[in-house]
Amino acid sequence: MTKEIKGNKTMKKLYIILLMIATSAVLSQSFAQSDSYLKNRIIIEGTYLRNLGHFGEVWANAAGGYISYGIAFPEHNYLMFRVGYLNNTLKDGVEYNDASLSIIPLEIGGRYYFTDSRFMPFVQFMNGLNIISENTNLEGEMKDETLVKYAWQVGLGLTINIISFLSLDVGVNYQSNFYETEAMNTGFEYAAGIGIAIGN
Repeated sequence: MTKEIKGNKTMKKLYIILLMIATSAVLSQSFAQSDSYLKNRIIIEGTYLRNLGHFGEVWANAAGGYISYGIAFPEHNYLMFRVGYLNNTLKDGVEYNDASLSIIPLEIGGRYYFTDSRFMPFVQFMNGLNIISENTNLEGEMKDETLVKYAWQVGLGLTINIISFLSLDVGVNYQSNFYETEAMNTGFEYAAGIGIAIGN
């Protein structure tokens, strides 16, 4: 009977040791640095835009989001495809009843990462087409219209790799959207989001 009790205690200790070893292996695998942090990723971002110029005198700012797919290349280069949705807000004091202006950006561009490490600063350039839906123009005339205009932006940012497959992205961009010749939709964009690695 005593031998059986001792045997049970020994087995329990063995199980606990094996469980600790297995847990340590899983955690070390999850948090270990991979050969490269620069991986193909899906990036989901929220964004706030402060509009400038004549356009900004009517539409003060915009908010929305993007979803991007990034493809990693050698030498810290990154190709990106991006789609989003932005909704503009009238400036205080502008009284256009039920006015709305929304934008769907369809863009391609890229990043250059200065390092391949846990903290990765980058420069970014994106360009493409904006599909603009509005029911009121800058002069306040009610008119439903859909415009397709070229847009580009350039900026700086930082990717923070939390663990091998999850990252945090922050960035600031200057952008120019070709809304009208006399009212270019220029402004500063502030973005933050998360990236999820796809594949190894």
